[in-house]
Amino acid sequence: MLGSVLVVSETSRWWGENKDLLAFAMSFIALGLSVWSTRKTVKKSEATTRETLERTEAMARVATFQRLHEMLVDPKAARGRRLLFLAHTKDDFPALGEERWDEINYSLALYDTLGGYVLNGQVDEDFVLKAWHHPLVNITEPVRAFMAHREGNGVRQPWAYLHELLRRAALHQCRCPVVPPPVATPSPNATDLPQSVTRNGREAT
Repeated sequence: MLGSVLVVSETSRWWGENKDLLAFAMSFIALGLSVWSTRKTVKKSEATTRETLERTEAMARVATFQRLHEMLVDPKAARGRRLLFLAHTKDDFPALGEERWDEINYSLALYDTLGGYVLNGQVDEDFVLKAWHHPLVNITEPVRAFMAHREGNGVRQPWAYLHELLRRAALHQCRCPVVPPPVATPSPNATDLPQSVTRNGREAT
Protein backbone atom coordinates (compact mmCIF):
# COMPACT_ATOMS: atom_id res chain seq x y z
CA MET A 1 0.00 0.00 0.00
CA LEU A 2 2.86 2.33 0.87
CA GLY A 3 4.49 1.57 -2.47
CA SER A 4 1.39 2.59 -4.35
CA VAL A 5 1.20 5.86 -2.49
CA LEU A 6 4.82 6.61 -3.32
CA VAL A 7 4.26 5.91 -7.02
CA VAL A 8 1.25 8.21 -7.13
CA SER A 9 3.20 10.87 -5.31
CA GLU A 10 6.15 10.65 -7.69
CA THR A 11 3.84 10.75 -10.71
CA SER A 12 2.06 13.83 -9.41
CA ARG A 13 5.35 15.54 -8.70
CA TRP A 14 6.65 14.72 -12.22
CA TRP A 15 3.50 16.12 -13.82
CA GLY A 16 3.81 19.25 -11.71
CA GLU A 17 7.46 19.80 -12.64
CA ASN A 18 6.98 19.13 -16.37
CA LYS A 19 3.58 20.65 -17.03
CA ASP A 20 5.09 23.44 -19.16
CA LEU A 21 6.95 20.91 -21.30
CA LEU A 22 3.82 18.85 -21.71
CA ALA A 23 1.80 21.89 -22.64
CA PHE A 24 4.41 22.79 -25.26
CA ALA A 25 4.33 19.25 -26.64
CA MET A 26 0.56 19.30 -26.88
CA SER A 27 0.66 22.68 -28.61
CA PHE A 28 3.29 21.41 -31.06
CA ILE A 29 1.19 18.34 -31.87
CA ALA A 30 -1.90 20.50 -32.36
CA LEU A 31 0.07 22.82 -34.64
CA GLY A 32 1.32 19.85 -36.67
CA LEU A 33 -2.19 18.49 -37.07
CA SER A 34 -3.41 21.92 -38.11
CA VAL A 35 -0.67 22.29 -40.74
CA TRP A 36 -1.31 18.76 -42.05
CA SER A 37 -5.04 19.39 -42.25
CA THR A 38 -4.51 22.72 -44.02
CA ARG A 39 -2.12 21.22 -46.57
CA LYS A 40 -4.50 18.35 -47.24
CA THR A 41 -7.36 20.79 -47.76
CA VAL A 42 -5.25 22.96 -50.08
CA LYS A 43 -4.14 19.95 -52.15
CA LYS A 44 -7.71 18.74 -52.44
CA SER A 45 -8.83 22.21 -53.46
CA GLU A 46 -6.04 22.45 -56.04
CA ALA A 47 -6.96 19.04 -57.48
CA THR A 48 -10.62 20.03 -57.68
CA THR A 49 -9.74 23.33 -59.33
CA ARG A 50 -7.46 21.58 -61.83
CA GLU A 51 -10.14 18.99 -62.68
CA THR A 52 -12.72 21.75 -63.12
CA LEU A 53 -10.37 23.72 -65.36
CA GLU A 54 -9.54 20.66 -67.48
CA ARG A 55 -13.23 19.80 -67.81
CA THR A 56 -14.06 23.39 -68.78
CA GLU A 57 -11.27 23.46 -71.37
CA ALA A 58 -12.43 20.13 -72.82
CA MET A 59 -15.99 21.41 -73.09
CA ALA A 60 -14.71 24.58 -74.77
CA ARG A 61 -12.76 22.54 -77.33
CA VAL A 62 -15.82 20.45 -78.11
CA ALA A 63 -17.99 23.56 -78.48
CA THR A 64 -15.40 25.18 -80.76
CA PHE A 65 -15.23 22.09 -82.96
CA GLN A 66 -19.02 21.96 -83.16
CA ARG A 67 -19.12 25.55 -84.41
CA LEU A 68 -16.43 24.87 -87.00
CA HIS A 69 -18.12 21.62 -88.03
CA GLU A 70 -21.40 23.47 -88.60
CA MET A 71 -19.58 25.99 -90.80
CA LEU A 72 -17.82 23.24 -92.75
CA VAL A 73 -21.02 21.34 -93.53
CA ASP A 74 -22.92 24.51 -94.41
CA PRO A 75 -24.15 24.43 -98.05
CA LYS A 76 -21.96 27.41 -98.95
CA ALA A 77 -18.77 25.65 -97.81
CA ALA A 78 -19.88 22.36 -99.37
CA ARG A 79 -20.49 24.12 -102.69
CA GLY A 80 -16.98 25.57 -102.64
CA ARG A 81 -15.46 22.13 -102.12
CA ARG A 82 -17.64 20.67 -104.87
CA LEU A 83 -16.53 23.40 -107.28
CA LEU A 84 -12.90 22.64 -106.41
CA PHE A 85 -13.34 18.95 -107.23
CA LEU A 86 -15.08 19.78 -110.51
CA ALA A 87 -12.42 22.31 -111.49
CA HIS A 88 -9.66 19.84 -110.71
CA THR A 89 -11.36 17.05 -112.68
CA LYS A 90 -11.85 19.27 -115.74
CA ASP A 91 -8.59 21.19 -115.23
CA ASP A 92 -10.67 24.33 -115.37
CA PHE A 93 -9.82 26.43 -112.35
CA PRO A 94 -11.54 29.83 -112.13
CA ALA A 95 -9.70 33.05 -112.82
CA LEU A 96 -8.94 35.54 -110.08
CA GLY A 97 -12.09 37.56 -109.35
CA GLU A 98 -14.59 34.99 -110.56
CA GLU A 99 -17.38 33.90 -108.23
CA ARG A 100 -16.11 30.31 -108.27
CA TRP A 101 -12.71 31.58 -107.14
CA ASP A 102 -14.23 33.21 -104.06
CA GLU A 103 -16.37 30.18 -103.23
CA ILE A 104 -13.42 27.79 -103.41
CA ASN A 105 -11.26 30.16 -101.37
CA TYR A 106 -13.97 30.43 -98.72
CA SER A 107 -14.17 26.66 -98.28
CA LEU A 108 -10.41 26.23 -98.09
CA ALA A 109 -10.11 29.15 -95.68
CA LEU A 110 -12.40 27.24 -93.32
CA TYR A 111 -10.11 24.21 -93.54
CA ASP A 112 -7.15 26.49 -92.87
CA THR A 113 -8.92 27.88 -89.80
CA LEU A 114 -9.65 24.35 -88.60
CA GLY A 115 -5.97 23.50 -89.03
CA GLY A 116 -4.96 26.54 -87.00
CA TYR A 117 -7.28 25.53 -84.18
CA VAL A 118 -5.83 22.00 -84.25
CA LEU A 119 -2.21 23.18 -84.13
CA ASN A 120 -2.94 25.61 -81.29
CA GLY A 121 -4.78 22.99 -79.22
CA GLN A 122 -8.12 24.80 -79.39
CA VAL A 123 -9.83 21.68 -80.73
CA ASP A 124 -8.94 18.03 -80.22
CA GLU A 125 -6.79 16.80 -83.12
CA ASP A 126 -7.82 13.16 -82.86
CA PHE A 127 -11.49 14.13 -82.80
CA VAL A 128 -11.04 16.33 -85.90
CA LEU A 129 -9.18 13.68 -87.86
CA LYS A 130 -11.72 10.99 -86.99
CA ALA A 131 -14.51 13.20 -88.31
CA TRP A 132 -12.76 14.69 -91.36
CA HIS A 133 -10.07 12.17 -92.31
CA HIS A 134 -11.59 11.01 -95.60
CA PRO A 135 -12.70 14.46 -96.87
CA LEU A 136 -9.24 15.86 -96.11
CA VAL A 137 -7.41 13.00 -97.83
CA ASN A 138 -9.70 13.20 -100.85
CA ILE A 139 -9.27 16.95 -101.26
CA THR A 140 -5.47 16.98 -100.92
CA GLU A 141 -4.61 16.77 -104.62
CA PRO A 142 -7.27 19.31 -105.72
CA VAL A 143 -5.96 21.70 -103.05
CA ARG A 144 -2.38 21.38 -104.29
CA ALA A 145 -3.46 21.97 -107.87
CA PHE A 146 -5.51 25.01 -106.88
CA MET A 147 -2.64 26.41 -104.82
CA ALA A 148 -0.38 26.13 -107.86
CA HIS A 149 -3.08 27.88 -109.89
CA ARG A 150 -3.27 30.66 -107.30
CA GLU A 151 0.49 31.16 -107.34
CA GLY A 152 0.32 31.34 -111.12
CA ASN A 153 -2.09 34.23 -110.68
CA GLY A 154 0.26 36.04 -108.31
CA VAL A 155 -1.45 35.01 -105.06
CA ARG A 156 1.17 33.99 -102.49
CA GLN A 157 -1.06 33.30 -99.48
CA PRO A 158 0.54 30.14 -98.00
CA TRP A 159 -2.33 28.63 -95.97
CA ALA A 160 0.26 26.82 -93.85
CA TYR A 161 -2.33 25.50 -91.38
CA LEU A 162 -4.28 23.89 -94.21
CA HIS A 163 -1.21 22.11 -95.59
CA GLU A 164 -0.24 20.87 -92.14
CA LEU A 165 -3.78 19.61 -91.53
CA LEU A 166 -3.68 17.72 -94.84
CA ARG A 167 -0.31 16.23 -93.90
CA ARG A 168 -1.62 15.01 -90.56
CA ALA A 169 -4.73 13.59 -92.20
CA ALA A 170 -2.54 11.58 -94.57
CA LEU A 171 -0.61 10.12 -91.61
CA HIS A 172 -3.73 9.42 -89.55
CA GLN A 173 -4.59 5.75 -89.13
CA CYS A 174 -8.31 5.65 -89.72
CA ARG A 175 -10.24 3.23 -87.50
CA CYS A 176 -13.55 3.88 -89.19
CA PRO A 177 -16.29 1.25 -89.02
CA VAL A 178 -16.34 -1.14 -91.95
CA VAL A 179 -19.10 -0.23 -94.40
CA PRO A 180 -21.00 -3.36 -95.52
CA PRO A 181 -21.35 -3.91 -99.28
CA PRO A 182 -24.66 -2.84 -100.82
CA VAL A 183 -27.35 -5.48 -100.88
CA ALA A 184 -28.28 -6.48 -104.43
CA THR A 185 -31.91 -5.79 -105.30
CA PRO A 186 -33.55 -8.93 -106.70
CA SER A 187 -35.14 -8.70 -110.12
CA PRO A 188 -38.98 -8.87 -110.31
CA ASN A 189 -38.83 -12.43 -111.82
CA ALA A 190 -36.43 -13.81 -109.23
CA THR A 191 -37.57 -16.73 -107.06
CA ASP A 192 -36.34 -18.15 -103.79
CA LEU A 193 -34.65 -21.00 -105.69
CA PRO A 194 -30.92 -20.87 -106.51
CA GLN A 195 -30.16 -19.58 -109.97
CA SER A 196 -28.73 -22.97 -110.97
CA VAL A 197 -32.09 -24.69 -110.34
CA THR A 198 -35.13 -24.48 -112.60
CA ARG A 199 -38.71 -24.52 -111.46
CA ASN A 200 -38.98 -28.29 -111.92
CA GLY A 201 -35.96 -28.89 -109.72
CA ARG A 202 -33.53 -29.79 -112.49
CA GLU A 203 -30.20 -28.06 -112.90
CA ALA A 204 -30.12 -25.40 -115.55
CA THR A 205 -27.96 -26.27 -118.54
